[in-house]
Amino acid sequence: MVTVSLALLALSALVIAVGIHLGPHTSIGAGGLSLVIAVVAVAFVASHSGSITILSLLIYGLMLLLSLGTIGIGAKGIISAPKVATAERYKSLLGKTGVASTDLSPAGTVTVDGESWSAEALSGSIALGSKVFVVEADQIHLKVAIDTFDSISSTNFQTVDSTDRDTKDDKDNN
Repeated sequence: MVTVSLALLALSALVIAVGIHLGPHTSIGAGGLSLVIAVVAVAFVASHSGSITILSLLIYGLMLLLSLGTIGIGAKGIISAPKVATAERYKSLLGKTGVASTDLSPAGTVTVDGESWSAEALSGSIALGSKVFVVEADQIHLKVAIDTFDSISSTNFQTVDSTDRDTKDDKDNN
């Protein structure tokens, strides 16, 4: 009995982990599916054995809490999603830099502005952890190149604040 309960808890945890990984809408579905698994399991065990052990009841209670928590995480993700129109969101990614979350050979995943995107390397492959530059944004897919300017700019160029430049110009004019 406890073995079945633990197996169902593991199945629910797997469904929830996949749901959270795939995004807020899937999180709600995964939480709902896990909730259904818990309810069906309790009903099945109660009808076939006549009683439920305290350990099994605790495991099903944990499944219930995990399910409701996952639904809450998904709902929060949907509510807090950017309100920018989809076409505008893609345009806003052009020219941004990010990091390769996986090896891109040529396809993989990148993180730009704290969001994970599927991406394709425009030339060759890009190693995990490399800085990338968004060249094209099409639907939910980005085309990226290695951000060679980032390493050049950090070593060869200095940024000048406009207030520093104005102060320097004023000294030159005096």
